[in-house]
Amino acid sequence: MGGSQRPVCVSAFALKPSPFATDNVQVKVTTLGNVFTPGDAATFGVLSARDATVRWSARDYAGREVGGGEVPVDPVSREGRIDAGVLPHGYYTLSVRGSDHTAGTVVRTAGFAVMNPAPDPAQTADSMFGISHHRAPVSGFTWDDTTALAAKAGVENVRVDSVWWNNIEKPKGEYHFPELSEHVVGNLAERGQQALLILGLGNADYGNIPSTPEAYEAFGRYAEAVADHYKGKVGALEVWNEYYGGFTSGVCSQSAKCYAKMIAAAYPKIKAKAPGVRVVGASSFKAPLDWFEELFQLGGLDNMDAISIHPYRAPGTPEGVELDVEGLKKLIRKYNGGADKPIWITEQGWSSAGAKGVGVSEKVQARSVARALLTAKAAGIEKYFWYDLVNDGVNPDNSEHNFGMLRKTGPDATSLNPKPSFLAYATAARELTGAKFVGKVDTGDKDLHAYRFEGVTALWSGDRVGRPVKLRARQPVTVADMLGTEHTLTPVGGWVYLTLTGEPVYVRASVDGVKKARLVTLSAPDRVAAGGTVPVTVRVDGSGGPRRTVSVEIEGRRHEVPAASGRVVVDVPAGSVAGTRTVAAKVVIGGVQAGLAAIEAEVTAAPVEVDVTPEIGRDRANRLKITVSNRSTDRAAQVRSIDWSYGDRSGSLPVDAAVAPLASSTFFAEVGEQPYYSVKPVQVTADVDGRSVQDGDAFAFSPIVRATPRLRNGKLTGLDKAPVIDLASVGAYKTIGAADADADMWATWDHRHLYVSAVVKEETYRPAKKAFWLPAGDSLGIGVQPGKPGAGLGAWGAEWYMLFAGQSAEGNKVFVESLPRTYPVGLMDGAKVEVARDEQARTTTYLVAIPWERIPPLSPEDPAFSLTLTVNKNDGVDRDNYRSLGLRGWQSWGDGLNNWKLAGYQQAQVVR
Repeated sequence: MGGSQRPVCVSAFALKPSPFATDNVQVKVTTLGNVFTPGDAATFGVLSARDATVRWSARDYAGREVGGGEVPVDPVSREGRIDAGVLPHGYYTLSVRGSDHTAGTVVRTAGFAVMNPAPDPAQTADSMFGISHHRAPVSGFTWDDTTALAAKAGVENVRVDSVWWNNIEKPKGEYHFPELSEHVVGNLAERGQQALLILGLGNADYGNIPSTPEAYEAFGRYAEAVADHYKGKVGALEVWNEYYGGFTSGVCSQSAKCYAKMIAAAYPKIKAKAPGVRVVGASSFKAPLDWFEELFQLGGLDNMDAISIHPYRAPGTPEGVELDVEGLKKLIRKYNGGADKPIWITEQGWSSAGAKGVGVSEKVQARSVARALLTAKAAGIEKYFWYDLVNDGVNPDNSEHNFGMLRKTGPDATSLNPKPSFLAYATAARELTGAKFVGKVDTGDKDLHAYRFEGVTALWSGDRVGRPVKLRARQPVTVADMLGTEHTLTPVGGWVYLTLTGEPVYVRASVDGVKKARLVTLSAPDRVAAGGTVPVTVRVDGSGGPRRTVSVEIEGRRHEVPAASGRVVVDVPAGSVAGTRTVAAKVVIGGVQAGLAAIEAEVTAAPVEVDVTPEIGRDRANRLKITVSNRSTDRAAQVRSIDWSYGDRSGSLPVDAAVAPLASSTFFAEVGEQPYYSVKPVQVTADVDGRSVQDGDAFAFSPIVRATPRLRNGKLTGLDKAPVIDLASVGAYKTIGAADADADMWATWDHRHLYVSAVVKEETYRPAKKAFWLPAGDSLGIGVQPGKPGAGLGAWGAEWYMLFAGQSAEGNKVFVESLPRTYPVGLMDGAKVEVARDEQARTTTYLVAIPWERIPPLSPEDPAFSLTLTVNKNDGVDRDNYRSLGLRGWQSWGDGLNNWKLAGYQQAQVVR
């Protein structure tokens, strides 16, 4: 992702796979990628250094156990064999349990899939579907293995970096193509896949990043050599990777002027040697329209056959990228005589890392790839390259290790094995390859998406709420879920019924209208304990028509919903493993399956959970709000006592309270007077049924009081009753100190706006040259997020806004960096910024008003949210700063605005 100094989209090539040494237990992959053809038995090896037998279990995507047992381990080879049998189409997880070197229990897991291949790349032409690929020394698989698996998923286009300039032109003036590159290109050509080779990323003989006429000319000759060598074998060359982003430095860092000169030197030389090769330009991190406009003004469009962007939106949702694409399209037409040029997304992805890695769950990664592909195709993107094919590493908390659709060799398994995203990608490729976009279906709901393609309509809900709908149908229709499992629905009264979730479904019919209909709905507790049950309530809504008896089939068992009561409760096993448990139901009316419904519950490892948050009462008393939640469905939990500490304060609550099944009880601990906004560690331990249940955090009591400030004659008024955020006392510095900036800030609200005010003591004041460059000028940074800091990370993701406010030569503005879904990245409409500079006092005073309607779902009606504030300082270098260049450092309260650590935000509370 942008700004991180990582190698991007590089190939994996190993001459010989070697076993992964293990001193405990490991799954042995015996079928390429653990991808099985329907009708074949799913078989695996298991390695164990010391066990005579190893227990195993297999779970499907819904979390149901579909197989298990115990297998012997050969005492000589230390290997056993697992046969999970013939399983239906779908995604599965295999777990093996054995002993480690300390005689403790260790559990290893690997994914596997049962699926039909997506369209063969050798049989398709001009497919949108692509993948970015890494190069790294690996064991357990070869380059050919990875491309074979990519082909099974329907990948026609593969973006690789086997021709780095430093490797090709060595020594100076001589061009040599290593065996690695020859094999990569040859293998893709043989398989019918199209290679997109990246040109870059510098050459030490020319000062690394080209910045002189000699270096530009040398880059052109290198591009010419690559085009000449691979003509007829490679379909496209991409000039650089994230030139606007983290992969340039020096005098030309991110410079549109330098990039224009570099691509102008390369384009004609490429075309002279290989006229059929397409030259892909820009390759920017996100879609910086200000940078693109400058590049196009310099003639950059004349030297590109297609424009590439990397519109990362993780850990948010994919929806909204079409707004950025539309802005880019308008610029292209403006500088291209009213004509379009193709836009390629050559990187976009979601990491399945844990919360520390600012990731999402593997299920949400799968939803993201499906929705990203659908959104991109509907937006007119010509080629789409998911980032990336194989995980970079095995650390679950490292974001860069977990972007892949395939897990790599590691402690759990001896070779590649799939995540759910692999199957979600393959399903999208199967349904959409060759299908043109027809148009959106008006659903009357901005979060209910319905996209019509030739022969198929894709539908999903853009938020985390299941939405029951009905679709008009005159004959039976086939519905494929996100992972490709098919159902045939027969209309009753001219309608079929679906519950739309965040997982797209593909209806193989042209859908003209979608109507909300609550004929059958499922509900369940949000969280239940492992080992218990999920009580699913099935409701039938007979309003608006005759009452009728409906039956539902849930996991092989049919249940009738009586017309009289309209409801029935079905207990479904939760399973023994923590994670998301999906319960799906087939809706049967009059003996035919007319619909599908679904609900999800989170299965927790512990039967009781404790959560602690700060709360400021109506009397302004500071207290810890301690919530004890019982996730059991059949047993009450007895709370005997609660011990707490906050900073240097501590105490104990003598509690004797029973928490009913699937209920929560809240307790309060008064902590006395506390300095506002000063972060302190907190620890809570509850004695529940004789067991200790804990929660820990670090937070401040941070009131956002009601006040409407004004800036009059350079002075702030209306803040008399608002506590000050004294950054010298409660903040921190990054690469600057008190001599550079020292701020007092206030956060307040009224029913129309969230206000941030500040008085910054600073010797120098350098406003941004352009409004789009506010993040790099002297400015304020404001980060807001619903709920607790980092809520949703490692699970469903996050919603947040990164805002930068201040003065520029183009006026006072608020720039939105991340992550609106209903308007594009750029300047915020309706926001108001006032700035007053007092050169004599060396102070800069700000008043920023953010309309609540521009930062949904935040509102004063939901008092708890997360906040971080920064004062940004420009480095004073006279150059094109853009919006990610020129930032010298900052002073902040909370963390995460300039470094994307969302969990570093601070809890705040709207106080009435």
